[in-house]
Amino acid sequence: MTRVSAVAAAIVLSLAVLACGGMKGEFGFKRFGDDAYRRAVEAPEFLSDEEIAWVYRFGKKYGERDIGVIYQKKELVWVEVFSRVDRIDAARQSVYGDIKGLEPGDYRIMLTELRRDNRIIDTADFIIYERAEEE
Repeated sequence: MTRVSAVAAAIVLSLAVLACGGMKGEFGFKRFGDDAYRRAVEAPEFLSDEEIAWVYRFGKKYGERDIGVIYQKKELVWVEVFSRVDRIDAARQSVYGDIKGLEPGDYRIMLTELRRDNRIIDTADFIIYERAEEE
């Protein structure tokens, strides 16, 4: 093996290791009455009196894992509002939740992998706002 091909092989191997390193997936949000979840490119905005369903669908099967689900609100720093533990396994590769009863503000849903010292899997930011009063 030449020096150039050895370096190329090492680069390919390191990229493969990095790609396999973390759990990956996508968030989707669904308003009442919607037929399907929709991916959010930017932080979606929801009314404070709406109930929103969300899902995080993992891109591949990871086996049985405990997933931390943390809701945070942005104050001076991100402050935890609510947390719970969910589980995925070979038959269930999605985490579900809802957004309701939150005061107006900037929020984040953070998913962590409990097995790996709460390593962050992914986050989704969203905004809650109040309905404008009609005059």
